[in-house]
Amino acid sequence: MRKAAYRLVKSTPTVLVHVIFLVLLALAIAPALRVLLFGLSLDDLLQLRCSVPV
Repeated sequence: MRKAAYRLVKSTPTVLVHVIFLVLLALAIAPALRVLLFGLSLDDLLQLRCSVPV
């Protein structure tokens, strides 16, 4: 089983690994990027205000 996993890792192109990593990174920081690109809206401010625990 371990040899099969090593073979799979060796045969995977590094470009594919980098593309998957970049896609996951973009999905992880998408909310922050949306605020940076489009600015802060009233809905965003309300969400920030309402999500703070009292």
